[in-house]
Amino acid sequence: MALSLGIIRTRYLGDVILLVPLIREIQSFDPEARISVVLNAGTTYPLERFPGISLMTMATSGRIRRFLSTLALAREVRSRKLDLLFDLTVSDRSRLISRFSGAKKTGAAGARGDRREGDPWQSYLSVDLDFGPESVGVQYGKLFSALGLPVTGSGDKAYPPDPRWTGEAEGFLARTFPKKGPVLFLHPGGRHWFKRWPPDRFARLADLWGSRTGGGVIVAGSSPERTLVESVLSGVARAKAIPLIGAPIGLLDAIIRRATVFVGSDSGPLHIADAAHVPLVGLFGSTLPAVWGPTASPRREVVYHALSCSPCAHSGCSRGSENCLESILVEEVYDRVERVLG
Repeated sequence: MALSLGIIRTRYLGDVILLVPLIREIQSFDPEARISVVLNAGTTYPLERFPGISLMTMATSGRIRRFLSTLALAREVRSRKLDLLFDLTVSDRSRLISRFSGAKKTGAAGARGDRREGDPWQSYLSVDLDFGPESVGVQYGKLFSALGLPVTGSGDKAYPPDPRWTGEAEGFLARTFPKKGPVLFLHPGGRHWFKRWPPDRFARLADLWGSRTGGGVIVAGSSPERTLVESVLSGVARAKAIPLIGAPIGLLDAIIRRATVFVGSDSGPLHIADAAHVPLVGLFGSTLPAVWGPTASPRREVVYHALSCSPCAHSGCSRGSENCLESILVEEVYDRVERVLG
């Protein structure tokens, strides 16, 4: 009889991509498994084309809207009559869904300090998403194994892209770079400012790329990151560099897949490039690459200068110009670019 199981992971795009190895292993163990996944609205793209998966989205804005969304999801999850429920979020909202899920077995994976008296799960696995030492997927895999699924979390992150965006991506690149030379894809953004390499360094990297390869550069960011993207572009003098701002995830995915090489911080687009096996260089500072870094692309490099305060608590940085990412030099990053392309 096929298993019916649920996964709660209401976080960001990169976190959803990191679920892919787990889902692949579950489906290998039980090809008929019915998998329900609760995600934040706007993060579903990587899982939308997996067979046998039902996606449920949680509202992320407005207190009343969020509350009503949580109640509706709790009812929906309960209607699935789950054999297993895995909570990989551990929040007030995920607790409510877990409590009323009616699942035969429930388990959660979260920080040791996040556990509370009276929590709804039968099993709780303490994970360390700061120091690891293992990757996020491997840590979560231990919870699945504890509840009876032989999952390691160490498999490939590749997911099926949406072919509807292929033509648009090819048209965008043909119009932008008609000579069809190599393309450097830069993502200078990140959820926290102290996860970002300085914009002037990205600009100088683009210039090195242009002068040494004659290739073009795409500088990408979300709509709120427009100023950051424009700051990078304003410093580029020796390369044809164009912005890609606020692109739908499907288009972003399709363009990254066609890039010659990707350079960016610990963020969703880095994991898109990794899942697509694009040559990449990841820039790390406040998070450990051993925990959050790329794992899938056969041509991948990370640049990370360990400081005594790394990984940090994501609440700010007192080091100013001596912070971990400021210490990464342009020439060092370009050397890694040449290495992944060599």
